[in-house]
Amino acid sequence: MKNGFTMVEAVVMLAIVIAISAVVLFSFTGFNEGAALNRSSRELALAIRRAQNMSLAVTQIQTSAGPRIPPAVGLKLSTLAPATYFTFADLLHDNKYASADDAKIGSDATFERGIKLDSLKDKDGVARATVHIIFAAPEATVFLGDENGVSVGDKLDITLKTPAGQTRTVVVRTSGQVSVR
Repeated sequence: MKNGFTMVEAVVMLAIVIAISAVVLFSFTGFNEGAALNRSSRELALAIRRAQNMSLAVTQIQTSAGPRIPPAVGLKLSTLAPATYFTFADLLHDNKYASADDAKIGSDATFERGIKLDSLKDKDGVARATVHIIFAAPEATVFLGDENGVSVGDKLDITLKTPAGQTRTVVVRTSGQVSVR
């Protein structure tokens, strides 16, 4: 009698290994998306902190009219362009971004792996299409406003979403607190 496996046993074993590998790879993709969501939410929180630091630093930026010290620095987030956001100098200090009057600082930041802004909600849970988070010198006071420069209250929930539906929320308060939930 010879020891070994028959062809049927080998095929069954191979099918089991393939099935387990498929389940592991599928789960790994979800894990990668979750890790990307965590990174993106933390990078957004850091970008908000960076804007706050820039408003405190009193550094000059280059504008079309020459170097200027901006009275306020902010971030523009919009569900109309859900994959990107950017930092800007609010040169008129009118609590909003206007491309004709204000200056972008750096280039647009992009969320990774298909992650997008899902919603921007004020303290009452009202959804907003566009929100500006503005820090004004010298105290880096925080203003949360809509596209017209009108206040949306003292709290903003920024929800990011993966293509698979996982979410993470960055909470910004006018007290200066920025947290990731």
